[in-house]
Amino acid sequence: MTGKSAWVGCALLLALGATPLTAQAQNDARLADARQAYAAVDYENTRALAKAAIERGGNDRSTTGELYFLWALAAAALEQAEEARAAFGAALAVNPELKVARGLSPKLRAPYQEARGALTRADGRPPLEVAGRRREGKLELSLLDTQGLVDAVELSTRAHEGQPFTRQRFAAAPIRSVTVATQGLEFFVNLLDRHGNVVGELGNEAAPARLPSASGSPTERPREGRPSNGADRTPYYVTAAALGALGVVAGGVSTTMYFRRESAAKDWNGPGCEKPGFTRSEQCAKVDDRRRSAEHLSIGFAAAGGALLVGGVVTWLLAPASEQPSVAIDTTANSVMLGVRTAL
Repeated sequence: MTGKSAWVGCALLLALGATPLTAQAQNDARLADARQAYAAVDYENTRALAKAAIERGGNDRSTTGELYFLWALAAAALEQAEEARAAFGAALAVNPELKVARGLSPKLRAPYQEARGALTRADGRPPLEVAGRRREGKLELSLLDTQGLVDAVELSTRAHEGQPFTRQRFAAAPIRSVTVATQGLEFFVNLLDRHGNVVGELGNEAAPARLPSASGSPTERPREGRPSNGADRTPYYVTAAALGALGVVAGGVSTTMYFRRESAAKDWNGPGCEKPGFTRSEQCAKVDDRRRSAEHLSIGFAAAGGALLVGGVVTWLLAPASEQPSVAIDTTANSVMLGVRTAL
C-alpha cells in the first residue's frame, strides 16, 4: 500500500469512527438548546427546538423522553392543550414514572394529568412494554404499545459473551418470532419511533438480556452497579425527615431553655438576692432551682437534637441507590421482560 493510500485509509477510518460520536454530540446540543430556551421562558422556541430534534431522530431513550417532555410543557404554556396532551402521552410512554413539579401552574399540569389518566391501565402495566421468551426453539418478542409509538423493533443478538452482536430490524408487531440459537442467547432490543428515536429498550449492549436455560433455571447474570430488585427508598427518606424535624425542634427547645437559664442567672446575681442578713441561697432558692433546671434542660435537649440530626443524616445516607431498569426472569415461561419505567 502506498503512503497516499494509507493516509486515505486512515482518514476514512477516522471519519467512520467519528460519525456516531458526532451524531450523539449533535443530539446533546439540540437537547441543550431546548433546555436553554425553556429556562429563558421562550416557549415558542422551546417547542420548535424540541419538535425539530424529535423529527431529526437518532436520540437515545432518555433524550427522547426529555425532548417530548419539553415539547409538552411548551405547548401547554402556549395553551395548545391537545398538542400538549399528545406530547405528554409520548413522554409518559417513554417514562411512565415521569412527574411534573407541584409548583407548576394548573395550565401546565392539566394536560399532563389528562395524559396520565388516559394511559393508566387497570392491570398496572406500563403503556410501553417489550418481552422476550423462548418458544419452540425460537426467540419470541412480544410488544405492548398502547400509544402506537413504536414503528420498528431493532434486535441485537449473540450466541455467547465476547462475540459481536448481530443486528436485525423489523416492523413493529404485537408478536414476532425470530429464528436464533436460543441456547446461551444474549440480546437487547431497542424500540424505535418513526423518526428512529429510541422510545423503549430491553437490555443494552453493555448489559444485555439473557434467556433462561432450556431447563428453566435462571441464567440472567446480575448486572454490576444495578440492584437486582428496586428497593423502596421512601421509608428511609420519611424517617430521615422525621428525625431531622425532631432534631430542629429539640434544638429550638434547647435555645429557649438557655435563655430561661440566662434570665434566672441574671435574677440570681441581681440586687434582689443580696438583702443583708440572709444568704443568697436563703433569699433566692427558687430562682436557683429555676436556673439549674433550665440549664439541665438546655443541655439535654441540645444533646438530643444533635443525636436526632445525626440519625437523620445517617438514615438518608443508608437509603438504597436509585432504582434502575432490571430484567425480571419468569422461569415458568422461559421469558424475560422489561417494562420501560426508568426516570429521566
